[in-house]
Amino acid sequence: MINITSISKEYVMGDNKLLALNNVDVSINEGEFVSIMGSSGSGKSTLMNIIGCLDVPSHGDYFFRDNNISNYSSNKLAELRNKDIGFIFQNFNLLPRLNALENVILPLLYSGKSKKERVELALKALENVGLKDRTHHRPNQLSGGQQQRVSIARAIAGTPKLILADEPTGALDSTTSLEIMKILNDLNKSGITIVLVTHEDDIANYGSRIIKMKDGKILEDIKNVPN
Repeated sequence: MINITSISKEYVMGDNKLLALNNVDVSINEGEFVSIMGSSGSGKSTLMNIIGCLDVPSHGDYFFRDNNISNYSSNKLAELRNKDIGFIFQNFNLLPRLNALENVILPLLYSGKSKKERVELALKALENVGLKDRTHHRPNQLSGGQQQRVSIARAIAGTPKLILADEPTGALDSTTSLEIMKILNDLNKSGITIVLVTHEDDIANYGSRIIKMKDGKILEDIKNVPN
């Protein structure tokens, strides 16, 4: 599904240059669950952003499902994100004035689907994460775990091929974290590719592969027996 070859990412800040990724190679097969670990400044978030088409490499090639998207326009990248990629964030990124159903529907507005189809997909996604009875609750009426489940429902409503989870349990207690990871594990078993960024060993161990990064490079890429 993903083939990244000799990718580097350089940021220019005044007279200074920061090499966030340094000649990185990585491939991810369809259906894998890959955990990316590393301390702050290791390059893991930059790699995640490039995989998710939120950023572009300075050098190198990124093949997504056999298409070289390294030089795609911002519009083409947005189209690919909307069609094939779902995102889950540490702080949920829900709009406070919208209820759960409306938050899940939001990214579907650009899918070309009818209003009826969008509502049906959103309701199904919320049911899949156990929030069928919370569709009309706003974020401030939901617990942290429930908000993250809304975030997951939003990510899966468009039936993506790939889900990127950036520290999805970072704002949650240990019990709720296990509930969220069970949902992600079940989604992976259904065939969705999962790429997760975390600094927690127990969360990383849900992956069938663990990639460890430091100073913009991959230190280790090892197979793992998942939790």
